[in-house]
Amino acid sequence: MGTAINYTRAFSNPSIPLAHSSCKLIEMSSTLLLLLAFLLVQPCIPHLSHSSNNFTDQSALIAFKSQITFGPNVTVFAGGNWSTTTNFCEWFGVSCSQRRQRVTALNLSYVGIHGTISPHIANLSFLVSLDLSNNSFNGFLPHEISRLHRLRELVLSNNLLEGTLPMDVCTHCPSLQELDISANEFSGKLSSQFNHCRELLILSLSYNKFDGSISKGFGSLEKLELLYLGGNNLTGNIPPIISNLSMLQEFYIEENYINGSIPSDLWRLQNLIILNFEQNYLTGTIPQIIFNITSLKTLSFAMNSLSGNLPLDTRISCSNLETLFLDLNQISGHIPSYLSNCSNLIQVDFAGNLLSGPIPKSLGNLKYLKSLVLNVNQLTEEPVHQEHNFLTSLTSCRFLEELAISINPLNITIPKAIGNFSASLKGIYAGGGQINGRIPMEFSSLKNLAFLDLSYNNLVGNIPSSFGEMEGLQRLHLSENNIGGRIPEELCQLRKLGELLLSNNKLSGPIPNCIGNLTLLQRLNLSHNKLTSSIPLNLWSLKNVIFMDLSSNFLGGTLSQNMTKLVAIEHVDLTHNQITGNIPSIIGTFESLVSTER
Repeated sequence: MGTAINYTRAFSNPSIPLAHSSCKLIEMSSTLLLLLAFLLVQPCIPHLSHSSNNFTDQSALIAFKSQITFGPNVTVFAGGNWSTTTNFCEWFGVSCSQRRQRVTALNLSYVGIHGTISPHIANLSFLVSLDLSNNSFNGFLPHEISRLHRLRELVLSNNLLEGTLPMDVCTHCPSLQELDISANEFSGKLSSQFNHCRELLILSLSYNKFDGSISKGFGSLEKLELLYLGGNNLTGNIPPIISNLSMLQEFYIEENYINGSIPSDLWRLQNLIILNFEQNYLTGTIPQIIFNITSLKTLSFAMNSLSGNLPLDTRISCSNLETLFLDLNQISGHIPSYLSNCSNLIQVDFAGNLLSGPIPKSLGNLKYLKSLVLNVNQLTEEPVHQEHNFLTSLTSCRFLEELAISINPLNITIPKAIGNFSASLKGIYAGGGQINGRIPMEFSSLKNLAFLDLSYNNLVGNIPSSFGEMEGLQRLHLSENNIGGRIPEELCQLRKLGELLLSNNKLSGPIPNCIGNLTLLQRLNLSHNKLTSSIPLNLWSLKNVIFMDLSSNFLGGTLSQNMTKLVAIEHVDLTHNQITGNIPSIIGTFESLVSTER
């Protein structure tokens, strides 16, 4: 009440002129009304601003969609999705910030869409992540993409994009952490602009058409963890400045035209896990110090022109190394015994080199070894260790799946211990290995062996009947030996057999009738033996057989007029036998037949 009285008294004070009081009252009332109006309108101001900005994002998305065509099975934009009748923040692949409702991420990967990338994508000014990978986008990457200053992830891999990468993408997108444009058709040179991408963690430019040398600008990417440059047309040397990338974990530069030597400074990359330089033109020796990168798990220098000996220093530490590929080079000398220090090795491939000397028995200490490939070298064995040769040592590798020792002057016999290999063994490739003696019946213990190649050796004796117990066998290659005796009927128990190659031996007797029961057989070569009798009729019921060569034997009789039509057959050779009579007319109906000889 006091306040009200004072208010009234103020306006009824006789000392204040009446006209002046009225004006004052009107002025105060107007001010109050304006203040009230402002308070009422003020909440609407940001709303109008948000609506305008939201409309910009929606328009940008609609413009982006207008450049897209869809595959026959794409339902991403069906059923009202990506329609103005719904909130664009709820559209498939779109993510928005909660407070401002601005588009922060667009992920349309793996949805099978076609089209071009609209430059209107740059109007999504709050965009942090753009992932359009594994689609069929074509055309050029719009240079407007550089206006996305907040962008951290740009993933466009596995599309059909072409042209050059916008030159200023690193300058205007300084927060970029992942740039993946692999498996496209981008071209041009790798410019020095990458030295502005100081926040990059992942850079994948692989499998495009980039050419020229590796820019020294890469050496400025001190936070980089993954660098993929493989499958391009890059030339020149590997710049030593790469060794500045102290955080680097994976470095791929395979399938290029890189030459020169392997920089020894790479040992400074002490976080490196994978180093893949395969299929280039690198020369010189392998720096010993690289093997001291203790974090290294995969090392591949395959398919280059590297020479010299492998490092022989027993102090080399490679305890984490799992994969070592040095195949198809010109590396000479012995296989170092220290290799067993790399106790976690799983895959070793030294094929196609000039390695000589014995295969170290210490390789049997590699308890995790799955694949050992030593084909096409000059490896031998000491004659005094025939029964306890390296094969016996390798039986300790309980996870071994593949053993390839073909085309080496090994001059060994196969020990009975061959049967002690683990059940995991799936392939033995020992063709052209100067292997002597008989085939041990202990092979029968290898129930999961799928491929056995002992061709082009000096084996004698018979084919063990126990081979019929190798129930997983799919390919049996024994050609070009001195094996005699009959073809054991027990081979007909090998229901998975797809290839039976026994040519150029001294096999005699008839072809077992039961071979016609090997319904998966595709290649059958029994040529250049001493087989007799007639060709079993059910041999012509092998519906999957593609290649059949029975030439240069003593097979007789006639070809039955009741032969079954072979659908898949491409080649039949029956020449140099004693077959009489006419050629059955059904042979002319073999649709896939390319050649036939009788």
